[in-house]
Amino acid sequence: MIFDQFNQSSGSSSSNASKQAKTRKPKKVVVQKSVQTNSAPNSKNIASITNTRKRSNRSSQLVGWQRNPFNTVAINSEADIDGSSINSEQEKDIEKSILLKNLERYNVEIVAEFNNEKIVLIDSRRFRQGEYLNDEILIDRIENDQITFRNGSTTVTRNVGN
Repeated sequence: MIFDQFNQSSGSSSSNASKQAKTRKPKKVVVQKSVQTNSAPNSKNIASITNTRKRSNRSSQLVGWQRNPFNTVAINSEADIDGSSINSEQEKDIEKSILLKNLERYNVEIVAEFNNEKIVLIDSRRFRQGEYLNDEILIDRIENDQITFRNGSTTVTRNVGN
């Protein structure tokens, strides 16, 4: 009995002391750490804050691939009549340059005339007037020194031997 009382009293006193120590010590440590971080400002943290502010200023002034979603954009409902005429001229120039690039790979060798019909030799293949060089390029006219090709509404004239 005495032994049981002794164990109960020693067990309860040690557990109370350990509980008090456990609960008090971590609170003091946490408070001390938070006080230390708050009391001494770090220059690196201040520099990172200013950098993020600079980045946010840059992101609010988006220029490039997409429009800035943070700014309102006024939409012009009027059609640009002058711009459409320029666009059609530019489209013709683009079509002509594409046709020229396609024709550069072909070698116009010689023009021959058989039975009042002119034949042109292009890359060792014979073509007559009105035939297609490929699926798109039509041989429009064959003359002695030049050939006229047509692709849609664009026409290009090339000299024989080039």
